[in-house]
Amino acid sequence: MGKRYSKSIDQADNERVYDEAPLVVIEETVGFGSFTDGGGTTGTYKLLAGSIPVQATVLASAVVDIVGFASDTTATIQVGDGSDVDRYSTGTPSVFTTDTNGVDVGAVSGIAFHVAAKDITLTVTGGADFTSIDAGQVTVRIYYLL
Repeated sequence: MGKRYSKSIDQADNERVYDEAPLVVIEETVGFGSFTDGGGTTGTYKLLAGSIPVQATVLASAVVDIVGFASDTTATIQVGDGSDVDRYSTGTPSVFTTDTNGVDVGAVSGIAFHVAAKDITLTVTGGADFTSIDAGQVTVRIYYLL
């Protein structure tokens, strides 16, 4: 089914206003035990809830409902695509303490428009070895237009 659009009387022939927003949200809750230890301070997890398709434009990502990644001295998170660790975030916000409101992961730092489908990969970095972390959970949301 194609996208529905409407045209106002003052629009040019090549302009469209969509009747329904083609906004898509991928959401997944991930516990610390689902992360793969990277052999040092990092652990990674590839989201199973979905991937970013070809021709999508990523608008933002969010990390909410945080249960602190405990038993280390720090824990930060990045949202990337497997090859660019922070494509969908900027900075390294903390997920060390519990925060039901979430943390600001910043703007999309990589190229927002996708010419190829991409998986979504989370990277949590601890202060010592990643295996020191023995608790924690986050819910991640990725917002994109199609």
